[in-house]
Amino acid sequence: MEDRAQSTVGEHVELEYQLTHEDMRQALKARARASGRARRTQRFALLGVAAFVGASAVPLAKGEAPDTPSLVIASLVVVLLFVLQPWLMARQFHKIASRNGAYRARVDDSGATVSNTGGSSQLNWTAAPRYAETPDTFVLLSGDKNVSCLTVLPKRGVQEPGGVEAFRTLLDRHIRRL
Repeated sequence: MEDRAQSTVGEHVELEYQLTHEDMRQALKARARASGRARRTQRFALLGVAAFVGASAVPLAKGEAPDTPSLVIASLVVVLLFVLQPWLMARQFHKIASRNGAYRARVDDSGATVSNTGGSSQLNWTAAPRYAETPDTFVLLSGDKNVSCLTVLPKRGVQEPGGVEAFRTLLDRHIRRL
């Protein structure tokens, strides 16, 4: 299936798309930037890594051998939390989303309607009061502090010149960009 979108400035944007792993990775990264809990978790993880590295640096400052197990643990934590965990989470979300096949979305002045073989959902602008733009997607985000809901709308389907800009204009008219 070919991804595509049709737009009429000020009226609506229609999309047909298949979600990809990369769409989900970008959307979850955008969600993490908007979520207070995600930012706190990341700071806590960095603090833990800094403690492990600091514990290894003290012996170095004294001219002693560093604590190798602490360095290994700090390295593993960095790899797990900052590399593998986001990739695995995006993989899992994509696996769930891809079960529903092709998506169709219509975004207009009343909100967004997204449908697939699993059903459809309609969001008014109060349910998704803000959005993030990634290189390949627009991500509609819920207004709660943990950003518990997100809707991924890939840009790649826009075939008309200025279609992405028309989509952005429609979103900017109704909700806040992060």
